[in-house]
Amino acid sequence: MKRTLSLSLIFLTAALSACSTSKTTHDPALVGTWKGLRAETGKCQFLSWTNHLKPDGRFVITFYRNAQQTQVIQTEQGSWLAADGRNELRTDGVRMPDVYTYKLLDADTVHYVSVASDPTSDCQGDYEFTERRIR
Repeated sequence: MKRTLSLSLIFLTAALSACSTSKTTHDPALVGTWKGLRAETGKCQFLSWTNHLKPDGRFVITFYRNAQQTQVIQTEQGSWLAADGRNELRTDGVRMPDVYTYKLLDADTVHYVSVASDPTSDCQGDYEFTERRIR
């Protein structure tokens, strides 16, 4: 009985240890506040946004009707993961995440290309955009 209990404790410890060493990835280069906008001449409706990517893996993004960001459309929040040039945004209450490839052009500029998006998104085309860090 003691041996079975000891083996069970060893396996439990190993399992818990494995869980604690596997961590979600949040590319530290993306943590911060970013501003983006869609081109007014693009195939998708114009909008601008401010995106707060927090180090704890949460985000808050506010969308605006205008470039001056005075006409709010809506605010969303959720969780994000980013590593190896792939970023996934999972908005609270939305079944499917938005998935992008990304490339840092410099410390304050990142370019995204949509890989997969929620089917209810307003723009389903080959969608790409650039965000600039707000300091």
